Amino acid sequence: MRITYRMMTSKYSTNLNGLSSDLDKLNTQVATGRKYSRTSEDVASAVRGYQIRRNISKIEGYQDNIRHADDFLTNSESTLGHIESSLAESTDKILQGMNGIQSHADRKIIASELRTIQGQLLETFNTSASGMYLFGGSNDEKPFTVVGGQLNYNGKVLDDLVDGSAELTLLKEDSMYVDIGLGVSFDETTKAVDRNTIFNYSTAGINFVGSGKTDISGEQVSNNLYDLLGRIATEFEKTDGDYSFDKVDKLYGLFSDNSLKTYQTTTEIGAKTQYLEFMTGRYETQTFNLQERQTQVEGVDAAYTYIAFQSQKVAYQAALQMGQSVVQQSVFDYMS
Repeated sequence: MRITYRMMTSKYSTNLNGLSSDLDKLNTQVATGRKYSRTSEDVASAVRGYQIRRNISKIEGYQDNIRHADDFLTNSESTLGHIESSLAESTDKILQGMNGIQSHADRKIIASELRTIQGQLLETFNTSASGMYLFGGSNDEKPFTVVGGQLNYNGKVLDDLVDGSAELTLLKEDSMYVDIGLGVSFDETTKAVDRNTIFNYSTAGINFVGSGKTDISGEQVSNNLYDLLGRIATEFEKTDGDYSFDKVDKLYGLFSDNSLKTYQTTTEIGAKTQYLEFMTGRYETQTFNLQERQTQVEGVDAAYTYIAFQSQKVAYQAALQMGQSVVQQSVFDYMS
């Protein structure tokens, strides 16, 4: 069989293109660290890789939610710290006013200081971050307002809310939730999301500010810290003949007891923060394991692939040099 020049050049071109294609593939693998650039190159690995990437993406979504919830809790805890400082300052002022050596003028000054703290508390109760009120539940408007001299929470007069009522329960449970991978499910009875499967990262202010009234010496006194502090200031403003130490002492006792709710809330926020830290560590471990698995499924052996690339590069260059003897020069090469 006679081997023609055309057959030689055609065969050479085919082999050279094959070497070039293999070299390009190895070059891509070295650059990207992946076994394939198209799904059709390795369907089985591509399917497994897709599943792994989907799981990683899902975990990244949970981690974003955790970071959002953690930031919110951090702001809430910091703000509660300011509230606790204001309550501690109020306690010092009240005890100072209850001192028997204080005159009517002295008590009025203390009452003025208590009302200043009262205003500061109201502002702190309405603290917002990133357009959301920390203690307003799901409400996007200022939660605490004073209407007719009474403190309101999300449009409801706190003094009118009775313990155990459906209205009060609804306000206390009104919070913001986020999915952190607990397996969101729905309650078959209420057709609502099961709250045990989502994370509550907000605090309804009504839980620590207080609601309803308590009988003090025949008087119905507000339980909420704002109105209660104002009631103590009013007692201090009374003249010596009307001022009652016993009344202030009982009001102070109620104020002191209700103030403990803020410390309890701070503890609850701390527990939530610790849980988020646990979930963060858990997802970091899962992500690392998935990335290791992804490397096994989609990745290449870097050292082996680089050596193969260099070997293929040498073969390609040798083929180019060989082409000088295979592809004969023509008179056209000398034409200008």
